[in-house]
Amino acid sequence: MKKTGLKLVVAALAVSFGTFGYAADHKLSTDLVVVGAGSAGLSAAVQGAELGKKVILLEKNPYVGGNSQHAEGLFAVDSEWNRLRADPLTRQEAYEAFIEKQNHLVDPYKTKDFVEGSGENIKWLSSHGIEFEVIRETPLKDNTWHVIKNFKGTNHGAGLIKGLKEAADKLGVETKLSTPAVELITKDGKVIGVKAKDNKGDTYTINSNAVILASGSFGDDPKKVEEWGHRDPKAWKSSVPINKTGDGIVMATKIGAERGPVSFIGHLGTEGKGIKFLSNLYAVSWQPGNLWVNNLGLRFTDESTCNAFSEAANGIYAQPDHEGWAIFDEKDIDYYMEKGVDSGIGVLVPIGTKLTNLKNDIKEALAADSDGFKAADNVAALAKAINVPVANLENTVKEYNRVVEAQHDPMFLKDRRYLRPLEGKLYALRLKSFFFSAYGGLVTNREHQVLNAKHQPIPGLYAAGLEVSNMVGPTYPDFFSGQAFGFAAYSGRHAAKNAVATMK
Repeated sequence: MKKTGLKLVVAALAVSFGTFGYAADHKLSTDLVVVGAGSAGLSAAVQGAELGKKVILLEKNPYVGGNSQHAEGLFAVDSEWNRLRADPLTRQEAYEAFIEKQNHLVDPYKTKDFVEGSGENIKWLSSHGIEFEVIRETPLKDNTWHVIKNFKGTNHGAGLIKGLKEAADKLGVETKLSTPAVELITKDGKVIGVKAKDNKGDTYTINSNAVILASGSFGDDPKKVEEWGHRDPKAWKSSVPINKTGDGIVMATKIGAERGPVSFIGHLGTEGKGIKFLSNLYAVSWQPGNLWVNNLGLRFTDESTCNAFSEAANGIYAQPDHEGWAIFDEKDIDYYMEKGVDSGIGVLVPIGTKLTNLKNDIKEALAADSDGFKAADNVAALAKAINVPVANLENTVKEYNRVVEAQHDPMFLKDRRYLRPLEGKLYALRLKSFFFSAYGGLVTNREHQVLNAKHQPIPGLYAAGLEVSNMVGPTYPDFFSGQAFGFAAYSGRHAAKNAVATMK
């Protein structure tokens, strides 16, 4: 080919791909690779670096934090913060509750270690400048919720992530964003690294002494929600979709890891035209003073179950069409606006929050002819508006008002503090089931090593946080706040400790 022709070809390629547009394959070596930069992954990376190891941290999203950005507080019992409050719950009591209330469907060894080490875990986090305060979330829960109060002006989960990321940077952790791990590298049955690919098309072959999977669970993949979690993804939706599709679980099972049982951190809520997430009207769906009915017009639970949000999600999902309705009246609207809510939505909508914009929210939802919110002048008209049998709803409201008058609920034993009559103009807000995150997927041992189908550890491979099975039963444990967030940080740290201990 003549030089002129060659120059034209090179010029054409430069236009098509860019002068420096060729994808590159980078060869890297490190002591520890951590897959996922949420609280589990960042805790693992910081702990590994503190133990003197070189760490590479991979994250598929263009930001760190994962679900933990939206969390609020971590479980701990018998911490220094509990001691200063004279909180009575002991580690032994907490351990027994985890085991017994979850019908012995959790790993007793990892649960014991987590409960025993939960206070020290908060102390370690506080050593990085993260401040905490213990808050009782609802009347049904104990004082285990160590809410992130502050890290350099940022609170809740975002504050913890900010603090851990700053610590990781200071320790020299190499963080690669928009760079998901795509394959585990093995040799003679041992995991010796990962392959990753960034959003520019560059690939990375990273050799390491150990890999910690901390990429979260699978809740943003509807197919896995249906096949792994046995839930209808149309009626059991992720409320915080952040691209968690079970990547670490899939990579591990491809090399022989056992896929374990899964669960969800469920919660109740509402949706529909004209209804905004966490608006004043949305907050009404969480209130125990409402009357809950299903699509048959029948009451189905003690409405104060809303204080245990994951259990409430189950109760709603179990109804026909996986939904229900929360019914309230004008007096309730005045109550929520003047006295505030009886049940909070975490610390985002604390107990006592006055819903001063509730009437405006109601006007907007009605103006939008919302499919999730209806109003009517009487019970019969409301039944028609929400398409439930008129006779059933009339009987249900009549019986409920008798229960209120007697201040005793013989069927569902609702706390009489929340028994208020329904009169005059009525409103109905659709109840739906959601989940903050899926939980589980990989089986690990006490050292946080991933196990294969023969229940043996896969050398060099660890897992932490929400990818780990057998830490909760079928229903997330609402009786203690912060279990998932607390276990994420704890297991990330201890996976790193155990991985480092095996390195020569």
